Amino acid sequence: MNSNYKPFFTIAIAILTVCVSFFVAYQISGSILGKSRIIYLADYGGLTVESIKAFEVWRFITAQFVHVHQKHMIYNVLSILFLGILLERKIGFRYTLSIWLFAGAMGTLITTQFGSPPWNTGTGASQAALGFAGFALVFYAVKFRREYLLLAAILFAVLPALYLDIKTAGYPKPGHALSFIIGSFIAVWYLYKSGQQEAGTKS
Repeated sequence: MNSNYKPFFTIAIAILTVCVSFFVAYQISGSILGKSRIIYLADYGGLTVESIKAFEVWRFITAQFVHVHQKHMIYNVLSILFLGILLERKIGFRYTLSIWLFAGAMGTLITTQFGSPPWNTGTGASQAALGFAGFALVFYAVKFRREYLLLAAILFAVLPALYLDIKTAGYPKPGHALSFIIGSFIAVWYLYKSGQQEAGTKS
């Protein structure tokens, strides 16, 4: 870990998620901690089938900032903070952005395909959080088995999310599972490229 590297991206994403989600909650419910009804979240950047057909690609980003439940948002943000700070110091801004963007966006997209109306509106940071967890688990298993703080951050992100999925749906939600898998694949790619660079340096 590079202790001198400042994980600005992770911190910025966490702050932005809190601010946007609280703002939207206030606009919809009159309280920053109020419930944002899902039927209104498409008006604030949520991803829908109709928006995909209209090529509103910016919603792949904005959908990750809005949430129905603010307590759930705070849990997601803490998961991203714990994992993101640990990872960004190791892998830098570019890969951290890739995890947040691709794992988060693709998981949100799958939500629009499997949910029944109005729950087919893709929202929330949980997809990105599980993308970070997938990356971190591969990273931990292959390279950092004695970094128990990283393991604790993975468990913090995964176990409550898995419990809520099984409690509400009876199985891991497809969007969450896909995000975790994408994060894992990004980790495999990162380790492969790092191995190539190390081999090139030694030769």
